[in-house]
Amino acid sequence: MAPPPLSWLLRLAVLCHLTMLLAESLAWTPGTMTPLKMTLLVTLLLAASLQDTHAVRATNVGRECCLKYYKGAVPLRRLVQWYKTPEDCPKDAIVFLTVQGKSICSDPNDVRVKKAVKHLKNIKK
Repeated sequence: MAPPPLSWLLRLAVLCHLTMLLAESLAWTPGTMTPLKMTLLVTLLLAASLQDTHAVRATNVGRECCLKYYKGAVPLRRLVQWYKTPEDCPKDAIVFLTVQGKSICSDPNDVRVKKAVKHLKNIKK
């Protein structure tokens, strides 16, 4: 199993440390960027990549979460079971599992979805 990701604060500290090491290792020569400008440029680029990584992690929701609902009719005869998505998901949803093992994300407020849940509850009795 992979180690847990570093917190954003620890990443920022490492980023600043690496930037300072890089700035110290660059010798200033006439006609080139000053070390301060180079340091700022490297810090900006690294911070941008850190922000990009953070954004990707934020949108990477688990398999149990639904990002959008299925718009079509729910095929009752092909449904095997259902469950609600966890509370920490961005959208409330009911997930239906089909005979073929597919998951269908559905709006829990939709009348057809409520009928499908009722249908599955009656079958389980």
